[in-house]
Amino acid sequence: MFLSFGGATSFTTVRGWLIEPLYVHDGEASGEIAYVMADGEAVWERLRAASDLYHMHRVEKIALLDEQQTSSYNFVKKQNDTRVQREIDYLGLYGVPAEDIVAIRPILDDPLSSRSEAIGLQREFLQLQRIVVVTSAPHTRRSLMCFERVFGETADVTVYSASPPSESAETYYPIWIEYCKLIVYWFSI
Repeated sequence: MFLSFGGATSFTTVRGWLIEPLYVHDGEASGEIAYVMADGEAVWERLRAASDLYHMHRVEKIALLDEQQTSSYNFVKKQNDTRVQREIDYLGLYGVPAEDIVAIRPILDDPLSSRSEAIGLQREFLQLQRIVVVTSAPHTRRSLMCFERVFGETADVTVYSASPPSESAETYYPIWIEYCKLIVYWFSI
């Protein structure tokens, strides 16, 4: 009996193959700063990957989107944290000192969130020459495109995937959406 295409896509390996055209990764990435793409449950794997780059002395600083939305309750502090504070604390668990983490102000009126993150980083750090964008496997090609187009020839941009395509926290998300986003971004920026 043959598996249908829909049935085949439930296998991790097959989904990894479907993500492969979206996947760009520089295993030797290094730069002045690692920018961790925001949002979603995969942000935690991205933060771990950024902390690895930091401890391997491949980046000097880690940049995060300054998301002021309320995150989960912090029982130690007895208050709700913001998303960015939760991420800073998480990096602290991995040994990244808070003084080496910078928060980038979001661009609120841009409907293309990945582009707005690139613009935010550029506005904060006009003199950057080497940037490592840390994101999840399905987002790597789109993220690279956004940062390269925003920074142009003023900075070298490389992408470091937080995990291989078949192991990403987003492996089971609808992959077709990322293909659609790539097309929209391609023509919009």
